[in-house]
Amino acid sequence: MQELAGSVLRPQDSPVPAEQRILYVLEQLDSLAKSLVDAKTINAASKHAKHPDTATSALLGSVNNRQAPSSVTKATLLTLISQKAEEIVRHDYVFITPGVLKAYTELQTLLHQPSSFPDVFSLYANKPVPVAASNTVSFSPATPDKINTAIDPKTANAALSAAITAHDLPLATDIIETSFCTPSFRKAKVLRQALVPIGGLALAPPAAYSLASVFGAWQPMLDPSQATWMAFAGIMTYISAVSMTGYVAITTANDQMDRVTWAQGVPLWERWVREDERAAVDRVAGAWGFKSLEKRGEEEGVDWEDLREWVGRRGMVLDKVELMDGME
Repeated sequence: MQELAGSVLRPQDSPVPAEQRILYVLEQLDSLAKSLVDAKTINAASKHAKHPDTATSALLGSVNNRQAPSSVTKATLLTLISQKAEEIVRHDYVFITPGVLKAYTELQTLLHQPSSFPDVFSLYANKPVPVAASNTVSFSPATPDKINTAIDPKTANAALSAAITAHDLPLATDIIETSFCTPSFRKAKVLRQALVPIGGLALAPPAAYSLASVFGAWQPMLDPSQATWMAFAGIMTYISAVSMTGYVAITTANDQMDRVTWAQGVPLWERWVREDERAAVDRVAGAWGFKSLEKRGEEEGVDWEDLREWVGRRGMVLDKVELMDGME
């Protein structure tokens, strides 16, 4: 196992390992972890240890056939896999790509070892980029606020699910802060979801003027120039009214909210941009609070009070009274 993990940093064409090599090693570690978790697979692998077809089966064979000390247990091996995976992503020469981060998150989730997620997420955005030149490695500074440093929502949600499963509230809030709360995540959301509508609105005036010109030339009752501007004003008024109605409808939608809602005074645009953050906080609140609707609002304890205070600092409200059942 140590040899497999160390092979990532074994110089071949470049001292900086390629993404494919890192993903291959993480995939093999993942396969080994799954096999250790599944006792049936371990038994099957031990039968074929004499003729291993893959690096994973060879590792499994060596693990099962080796006369290991009694202190070496399955839990010890799984912990070692987790440590080796973390050593790989933390190494200075390893550049963490979205694919590597996803593979690492899936592996640590399988191992029930989510404690490193906040640090690795922060490392993903802030780690200096290694650049190989003439068998030497230099480092260029990272730009945390760039769009390409945003955590993929699926990866962030998978990490949050692992923290919720571990029932670790500080870990869950740290994962939210290092993924959904970052400026790069919000910029990426705007680029993914708002760029096309904004571009359409930017093209609306010239398109509207072209249609208005056709109308002005076609009608015989008014001066063409006057008719053109009247038609242009009408078209733009219609587009503005429909766009504003759609904007308000999207930014004020609350059907998806369960226990966490926005506090008064939070701008509509900010509500839309930070909706993924609010949804993540809502998941945490739902996991830590009572599932029964009748008991909601009766939660007590240090964790719950810390969560309520943390939610309030983020411009949200936990269990807004006027939105609770029977309090309308």
